Amino acid sequence: MAERNKEEMELDIAKMEFNFKGTSVICRSGSPLILADLKKVSVSKARAIIVLAEDGNADQSDDRALRTVLSLTGVKEGLRGQIVVELSDLDNEVLVKLVGGDLVQTVVAHDVIGRLMIQCARQPGLAQIWEDILGFENCEFYIKRWPQLDGMQFEDVLISFPDAIPCGVKVSSYGGKMVLNPEDSYVLQEGDEVLVIAEDDDTYSPAALPTVKEASFKNIARPARKSQKILLCGWRRDIDDMIVVLDAFLAPGSELWMFNDVLEKEREKKLTDGGLDINRLVNISLVHREGNAVIRHHLESLPLQSFDSILILADESVEDSAI
Repeated sequence: MAERNKEEMELDIAKMEFNFKGTSVICRSGSPLILADLKKVSVSKARAIIVLAEDGNADQSDDRALRTVLSLTGVKEGLRGQIVVELSDLDNEVLVKLVGGDLVQTVVAHDVIGRLMIQCARQPGLAQIWEDILGFENCEFYIKRWPQLDGMQFEDVLISFPDAIPCGVKVSSYGGKMVLNPEDSYVLQEGDEVLVIAEDDDTYSPAALPTVKEASFKNIARPARKSQKILLCGWRRDIDDMIVVLDAFLAPGSELWMFNDVLEKEREKKLTDGGLDINRLVNISLVHREGNAVIRHHLESLPLQSFDSILILADESVEDSAI
C-alpha cells in the first residue's frame, strides 16, 4: 500500500520482470496514517508488516515512519504479526522502538550498509558471501522449531543437520531474543527455535547424531594485527559513525584518508555535529585531502598504491535526490 495510483504501482512492478514463483502481489492505494485505508489491506490479519523509508530527507522519512507505527498500534482489532520498520538515521531508532514496543523491529539500512562496506573492505571476498546469503539465490537464513532437539546441547545441534548449518537459537525464555553462536554447552529448551543457513525451508531436517572421530586440539596462534591505510572517497551523512567503527576494528597506528570535495575547515564541524570526538580516536589518525574522485588528476595526487582498502561512498550532496 502506498499513496500512489494503483495502476502505476502495478506497472512499475511488471517492469521488474521478477519471477514471483506463484506469489500474488496485490497493490492498494492509500495512506498508512488513515485507519480506514489500513482496513483495506486487512492489516490486523497480516503475518508481517513492513514500513519502508521514503526517498529524500532522513529525518522527514523517519518522522513519517514513526507516525505510521503510531497508526498501526492504534488498530482496534490488534495486530497478529511483527512490524519491521526501515529507518534512515540510527539516532531515531530508540524513539521508534519506544513507541512500538515489542511489536516493532527496526532496520537502519544506511548504518547497516556502512558497516557491511567496512567489513567487506577488510575481508576480500566477503561481499560475495553477503550477496549469496542475503539474496534470493543459493542458501538463506531460516528459523524453525524442532521439538526433538529439546534437551540437546548446542554442540550436538551443530552436527544434527546434514543439509543445513546451525548459526544460533531464538531463545523462548528471553522473549524470543536471537542468540548467535551460543555456547556449546547451551541446552535447547521447550519453545526454542534454531536458526540455520539452508537451501530452502523444506530441504533440511535433523538426523541422528553422526559418529565424530576424536582428534587432539591444535592451538593455532593468531597473528598480530597490522596497521592499515584506508581511503574513503565521498562524504556520507553518517560518516562519523563509520569512523567510530573503523577505529574499533583497525590496529593502532592505522590511517584513514578522507578524500572528498567538502572543505577541510568544514569537516571537523560536520564530524563534531554528528557526535564524533576526534580526540577520543585510539587506533586511527585522520588524513584530509580535498578533491573530486571522478577527476583523474585529483586521484593521481593520492598515493593509491599504498592503500590496503578503498571505500567509495554515496555523496551526501546527492543523497536527497530522487535519482
